[in-house]
Amino acid sequence: MPFPPDNPPHVFSILAGREVSTWSEEWKHECEVRYLAGLPLAQRNDALDGSPGSMKFKRGEAAVAFLRAEIERYGRLKSAT
Repeated sequence: MPFPPDNPPHVFSILAGREVSTWSEEWKHECEVRYLAGLPLAQRNDALDGSPGSMKFKRGEAAVAFLRAEIERYGRLKSAT
């Protein structure tokens, strides 16, 4: 079996608004946003901005701001369905 598979499965992405490959960066991003959106607010803030191991220190402030916007957008899109 090739890695990645020649014909990977596809799933509907709320953020993309269409089906995407489960091996795509779009799906990876959606999984990260879904995970963060599911955390209690205090844990989410800690994961994004908290300790020196947080995303802010690893990826930078712009990446965290983008993730926060995507979490908000995901919540709006999910509640609309």
